[in-house]
Amino acid sequence: MDQIVVNGDRAGACWRIQDCHSCTHSSHGCGWCPYSSTCVPTTNPLKPLWDDQICPLKAERYELRTKTLGCSYSTMTLLSIVVTVFATIAALVLLGLLGYVLLSLNRMFGSGSWNGVEIEVKDDGTRDERQWRRSNAVTSFVRQTALKATKESEQEQVTERSRLLG
Repeated sequence: MDQIVVNGDRAGACWRIQDCHSCTHSSHGCGWCPYSSTCVPTTNPLKPLWDDQICPLKAERYELRTKTLGCSYSTMTLLSIVVTVFATIAALVLLGLLGYVLLSLNRMFGSGSWNGVEIEVKDDGTRDERQWRRSNAVTSFVRQTALKATKESEQEQVTERSRLLG
């Protein structure tokens, strides 16, 4: 059970606690240093970033446990998660920028646009205009899958198309 702090002796109240759970859940605002099994006065899991004397042993500085994260997670765990999240976001942004740059370079130096309009001028002076779109692996797969899914043969489709147009 928590002891009453006399004359603001928070450090003394924390130092008397001998286990992690009691330390991190005490009303004195304490943190647990696991290597030295010491309860120290702190509630901020990020305090080891600016206070290298937070724990008795310098080697356990980033292993501080507080009520915020509990006895299973240390300051190092929190920092690892934060760095991983920001690194993932940065990597996704860089991949997006790389994709954008590659598409821009393809339009400038490569084979051009992915879609457009083709205009055919016939002998009688009329123009026939049609939209086109360059196929890629996805559109080719969809087209092949759609052809396999139809129950009619290709010859039946051509015959039906000719009958409707004629």
